[in-house]
Amino acid sequence: MKRDSSVMGRKLLSWGDSGKHRRTFRGLKELKESGIHVKPSTTNNLKNISFYCNYLGKLMIPRLLVDDSMASKFLNLVALEMCPDFKNKFEVTSYLCFMDSLIGSADDVKELRVSGVLHNYLGSDEEVAELFNKMSRDLVPDQKRYFKVTEDIHKYRTNPWTAALAKAYYTHFSRPWTFLAFQAYFSAIQAYFSLPQN
Repeated sequence: MKRDSSVMGRKLLSWGDSGKHRRTFRGLKELKESGIHVKPSTTNNLKNISFYCNYLGKLMIPRLLVDDSMASKFLNLVALEMCPDFKNKFEVTSYLCFMDSLIGSADDVKELRVSGVLHNYLGSDEEVAELFNKMSRDLVPDQKRYFKVTEDIHKYRTNPWTAALAKAYYTHFSRPWTFLAFQAYFSAIQAYFSLPQN
């Protein structure tokens, strides 16, 4: 199912629409439940959003300062990208749409804030969520900009092994003390079996 949109004469597809299946998610909470953690990127370049996977997934996002002037700066850059004479790849538009796909509620903003990706000088987390939802309304991203990231997230989330590992982690080890207790238990078992048997 494809949703075509036209922006200044360009035809763009919705996020990650490859014709086979859509790679969608409804906020950071859903990604976190899948075992994906958000970490700040090493640079502040909006293009440097990446996804890495070892046992748990890591979504690397550049740090962002949210204050009273952020919305006007981003919307002015979006307006510049829409100019027909300005050759570009809709980088700011794509960034705002990607961030909007991550931010569905105040809980998602809190997750970004706690992880060190977002610094909120605007007010409440709810205000930041509403701001991103308003800024990205009616914007159509360049589908290729973050396609690899969304594709990798989709592959990670649909892999049954990573899903089982993430579920076990969040069910049994979501608090540090439970992991330490589990580690102590395994150490005791290992010590018991390493003793000479008489």
